[in-house]
Amino acid sequence: MISVKLHKASFYNNPFVGLYLRASDRLVLSPPTISAKLLEQVEDALAVPVLKLFVNSSPLLGVFCAMNSNGVVLPSFADERECKELRKAGLNVCTIERLSPGNNIAANDHAGVVGEKMPRAELGKLSDCLGVEVHHPRFGEFPLAPTTVVTNKGLLAYNELTELELKKLEHIFGVKGVNTTSNMGVYFNSLSVVANSNGAIVGGLTSGVETQKIYEALGGD
Repeated sequence: MISVKLHKASFYNNPFVGLYLRASDRLVLSPPTISAKLLEQVEDALAVPVLKLFVNSSPLLGVFCAMNSNGVVLPSFADERECKELRKAGLNVCTIERLSPGNNIAANDHAGVVGEKMPRAELGKLSDCLGVEVHHPRFGEFPLAPTTVVTNKGLLAYNELTELELKKLEHIFGVKGVNTTSNMGVYFNSLSVVANSNGAIVGGLTSGVETQKIYEALGGD
C-alpha cells in the first residue's frame, strides 16, 4: 500500500465536503466558489488538476456528479456548456433522468455499483460512459453510493455492512475495504469524504479514530 495525504476541511463552513467536490485520479470537480485555502488543501491532498464548474448553477457537484478517470455521469438538467467543459477535460459524459448520480452511483477505474432505484436499462449507458462493468447489487439496510467512498487504492464502507457484504464490494471494485463512519458518526461517508488514489479531504468534524480508519481504508500504510 502507499501513503495518502488527508486534510480535514469544511466547505462554506459545512463539514460535508462531499456535497461540493467530486474526485478521480484524473481531476477534481469543484464549484468556482471554492476558497483559496480549501483549493490549496485539495490540490495538495488529491494532486490532480481542479476543474471549476457548476451543474446548472448548483455547487452540489458531489450530489450531481458520479465519476471515475474515464467518464462522468450528470443529471439530465446539466447545461450543454458544462458537458462540453468535461469532454474537453478528456471525460466521457452521459446523463440520467430523475436520479442524482452522486447519490446512486459509486465507481473507481475497475467497476461501478448503482443503487436499487437505478433502472437496469441504464446500466449499459453507464458502463459505456465510465468504461467499466457496472453492477446492480442488492444488500445492506443503507444505500450503497452515499455510504461508500471508493478509489483505485481502497474502499470506505459503512460500519453496519456485514463482513460478507464488504467482501463482495471488495471483489467488485478490486480493492481492500474498511468499515467506518465519518464526521462523528455520520454513515453517509461520500458526503463527508472526497478521495482519490493520492489522498482525501475529510469533513472537519471527523474524529481521530474515524480519520485513522479512513486512512487505512484508502491506502495508508
